[in-house]
Amino acid sequence: MADNLYFTEAKETVLRFITKEYATMPEKLVSMLLNNFYKFTSYEEESKQIKPRIFFTSNIDMINKNIPNCYKLQLFSDEDEQFFNSRLKSLLVFCLNDWTVYIEHKDNKYNYGICKVFNSIKEKSLAELIFENEILLNTEKFNLIYIDTLSSYAIGLRGIKGGNIIINFSINDTNFLNRENVIKRFVNASFSKLKTTKNKLNEIKILYENILKRAINDIHGAICVVVDKDFKDPKGYFADGVWLNEPIEFSKTFLMTRSYSEAKLTNIAELFIAMLNYDGITIVDNIGRIRAYNVFIKSDRLTKKNVTGGARKRAAYAIINSGMKKIVGVYFHSQDGEIFYEEVKK
Repeated sequence: MADNLYFTEAKETVLRFITKEYATMPEKLVSMLLNNFYKFTSYEEESKQIKPRIFFTSNIDMINKNIPNCYKLQLFSDEDEQFFNSRLKSLLVFCLNDWTVYIEHKDNKYNYGICKVFNSIKEKSLAELIFENEILLNTEKFNLIYIDTLSSYAIGLRGIKGGNIIINFSINDTNFLNRENVIKRFVNASFSKLKTTKNKLNEIKILYENILKRAINDIHGAICVVVDKDFKDPKGYFADGVWLNEPIEFSKTFLMTRSYSEAKLTNIAELFIAMLNYDGITIVDNIGRIRAYNVFIKSDRLTKKNVTGGARKRAAYAIINSGMKKIVGVYFHSQDGEIFYEEVKK
């Protein structure tokens, strides 16, 4: 007879987290949350995979009032939790368009809706703005738990009182807590030689981080290689690919002018995501230019070391271990959520 294995430790961790972050959450709502946990990692509607983002809160208006340009739309209000599953099903599809679902328990009612911050792609996301807002952080009776689906087997929970945990349904030891740091290291490398003011540099880094966070949710894995601005490829290491005659320069899109086009900025960001999503490697340099995409390296150059993963991961490590001059580092993320940035070994 087979042994039954349960994620009891994970359940107990989540319950402790809820007790700290949202002690007044009704017991039946806690049960609904736990029962739906496993569904979030593989949620689909009409063959489209959705990575749910959900706020459980005691007061959605606190967010709406204290986050500039925040918009919330309440769609349902019930006397009890019996419609929880059907309400969630009807709302999660909006996550495909960058909305966040909210579930509010207030005045003995269960209110369901969606919310979003209407700002520029170069500004921070709604979740980031919430967790750095001093009023929300210091309001004692305000409760908020944010659920973010990180991959096909991992879910993040963050609370307004400082709690931050990740539930990993895989038996592999993947460090999702390091994701923010990986993205920042990659972004810093991508603009390490861009000469501009500190404020402008910070703006473009936020833009780039936002693009990458969106890419993680929208694409099936990627390799992006950072090269020096003076990089040349005389030996043809990256010859098999599409090199742009005119590199795309994020900085010149808006940082070097008094005004910029939000539509142009958004479309260039979407173009970069499409390139990342294309087969092969995308190449950028350290003044923030997109240089090439759909790049492949020859199979005889792939790493011979014991690397767990497919051809994309072996290609990433082949570049990291190549020792080639003027290659700065490699950003990698897989469809199942693994992510890293490593400098090229000299």
